[in-house]
Amino acid sequence: MRKTILFGLAAAMLATACSEEDDLRQGIAGEGITFTSSVMSRATDTSFDPSDAIGVSMYTESGFVGNATNVQYTTADGRGFTSTNPMTWGAAGSAKTVDFKGVYPYKADAVADGKYSFTLATGEGASLSNNDVMYSSMTDVTVGAKNVELTFKHKLVKVVMQVYDQNRKPLLGATVKINKQQTSGTLDLADGTVTSTGTADATLNFASNPNVEGEYQTIVMPSTATQGRVITITYNNVDYPCPVDMYAFDSGSKMIFSVTLNPESGTASQGTIVNATATVQNWTEQRIESGWIFGEGESFKVEGKISYQLLTGSVELKEEGAHFGNFGDKRLDATDVYSLKYTRTDAANDATIKISGKDYTLQKGLTSGTLLIAAGSNTAGIDVSSDATGITLTSVLVYTNKNIGLPITLWTGDGSAGNGTVGDDVDSYPVIARITLSEEQQNLFVPGAILRCYLADGNDAAVLRLGTLQLYYSWRNLGIFDDVSNCLTNVLTLAMCDEVKDDGNIMIFGQNWSNIQLDRVELVPASDDEDFTNLLWCHKAEGGADCSMSWGDILVNIPTSLKSGDIIRVTYTDAEDGAYLEGVAGNVDIDATPDAQRMLQKTDVPVGGGSVDFDINEETCTALLGLECRSLLINGENLNVHKIQLVRGLGE
Repeated sequence: MRKTILFGLAAAMLATACSEEDDLRQGIAGEGITFTSSVMSRATDTSFDPSDAIGVSMYTESGFVGNATNVQYTTADGRGFTSTNPMTWGAAGSAKTVDFKGVYPYKADAVADGKYSFTLATGEGASLSNNDVMYSSMTDVTVGAKNVELTFKHKLVKVVMQVYDQNRKPLLGATVKINKQQTSGTLDLADGTVTSTGTADATLNFASNPNVEGEYQTIVMPSTATQGRVITITYNNVDYPCPVDMYAFDSGSKMIFSVTLNPESGTASQGTIVNATATVQNWTEQRIESGWIFGEGESFKVEGKISYQLLTGSVELKEEGAHFGNFGDKRLDATDVYSLKYTRTDAANDATIKISGKDYTLQKGLTSGTLLIAAGSNTAGIDVSSDATGITLTSVLVYTNKNIGLPITLWTGDGSAGNGTVGDDVDSYPVIARITLSEEQQNLFVPGAILRCYLADGNDAAVLRLGTLQLYYSWRNLGIFDDVSNCLTNVLTLAMCDEVKDDGNIMIFGQNWSNIQLDRVELVPASDDEDFTNLLWCHKAEGGADCSMSWGDILVNIPTSLKSGDIIRVTYTDAEDGAYLEGVAGNVDIDATPDAQRMLQKTDVPVGGGSVDFDINEETCTALLGLECRSLLINGENLNVHKIQLVRGLGE
């Protein structure tokens, strides 16, 4: 609903109009401008508050008018706005029409180069209204017009949490907070675009709505869906975290979450059930609905944990049940959390879902939702069943920091240029995918982990590069491609990890002449079964075999962090008489050019199994880092190579 506010930017009005343009300009140059403003519901859901101030700027074809930029107007009663230095039509110069740009709240010196900079107040008692950044634009206004209409629109995101007891009565005394938030940004006065800046590491508290009992609200910056984002409700010293990492917080939207605490006994305590429904709507009343239920557990901790998908596709629940979580000999922590997303074809009545012997009620009226349950004693997986019909699980996640050997989805593409297919060139290669790792994912993106790239049918994986590094060369034992799943598997090496930027960004490249399409990228955490410290190569970890050097070569990517004093260590088995190893540039055909320069000098290998060390001096380090694509080819005879690692020099 719109609230119509009338305010003047000066006390004077035009009394008469002159017929001649020159006379008109002379007559109106010093006159003020009257505005009519309509504003979408405020953070207070009523109107402007007394002492609110806006900034108004005049814009012509030449740009913003210097003496009519970010002019302050203040209201004493929430309706009329006045200024001690009002804007006049004389600022328009010779222009026949102008644009007006308005912004709330007014901040002195906040506008530079047409951009309004702001930072959200986050301290105790911070004003919600002052964080409610709004913007207005009126274009092609005729100079001398007696009335100009400005419509202010919300530019940030309002998040509301409504908390009730089991009788749907408002519940007071809860605290609510949301993590993974940015708190600063800019608003482009030309088009109203908001750009969030800074890192998403702030936690913002919700304020109790003084006008609505049991309602808590805050204002946050617009952002894309962010892994690890959680809204946490605390009541009676129990935390109830709601993962909201699936939601994009779009500019101008309003996200409303409704939570019922303990529908059984009326008080929230450890071990109780929590039912929650979530409604997302923007301020233009477009609505998306979902529901939540919090299952039993003494605590629910999802923040800072990695989510693993346990379900492929979807499954309709039956009375005989289904098991999720084949972790082998791995186990979860009791405080880890299962998250089950469901849909119902008929939600006219309550329905019961049984999880590992315990019953949970799906409330009537909710056709979809998410059930969150602390792992508790179910550290090896869960069994899920229901005697009700029409209940389908569409996702089963587990939040944990335990290595349970399951893949994490790092990225999915939509087939567009730069997001699955070749896009703009960066350093002469077209970008296929841009991946940003969360802090938790960066901690798992280490040598020995497994990277899986899933391609569309019939695509050639040989063109893929992670940063500057080639990912697949079958003849030289680099990567494994499965024709059935169209999946390229690579073990992460130190060189690949060095390609990750400090901000967690990675780029995957293709070739302009290729029709390759990348659909999904997954990461499987490194196994604890073997030492992969500073790994440079291990084909067996990718699902292949140790390399028989009598029949093949090994392509090794050199890490950018290589230094003089390091050692390249090759671990081998089954060496026979005459066994040796050496290294040449990756683009060398050693059979065609047997006299090619050796980057690693030929070294005889003792019979049996063991390791061979190649010392890296300053000259060798410079030569290796200068190789094309930093690719080194390991050649040899009469032995099998298991893995190659970098041993750091003393003092590192």
